[in-house]
Amino acid sequence: MSGGSVRVLLTSGRTLGQGRAMEKGKMTDDYQKAVAVCELDTASMESLGIKNGDPITIQTEHGQTVVWAKHNKNLEPGVAFVPAGPYFNLLLGSYTQSTGMPGFKSLSASITSTPDASILSLVDLSASYKEVRE
Repeated sequence: MSGGSVRVLLTSGRTLGQGRAMEKGKMTDDYQKAVAVCELDTASMESLGIKNGDPITIQTEHGQTVVWAKHNKNLEPGVAFVPAGPYFNLLLGSYTQSTGMPGFKSLSASITSTPDASILSLVDLSASYKEVRE
């Protein structure tokens, strides 16, 4: 029952697990596990034919990233959540509507199941930022 992709309204913020992991350091495995996830509702998980821990690709008009899927039974259908951090930053544009802050709460995105994709380590992800800017 897997489909091609689902369209979602992507939102972001900080999580308790992320805060705990930051105390250990932002380049630790614990931090990566806390921020390299996308929480999805039941219908989206079923539509994509995925389960917790499966790699998915999130695409916006500004960029894309690969993270692990995580089920959240409390999310409304069509809404997805990615913790604010390096993986989410790849999806943001630079336009701030004159506020100085990017749109963390209402980003249109497409999510696809990508079972053979790899989630970049934080070190490799950091290197990819450098490559984009050079």
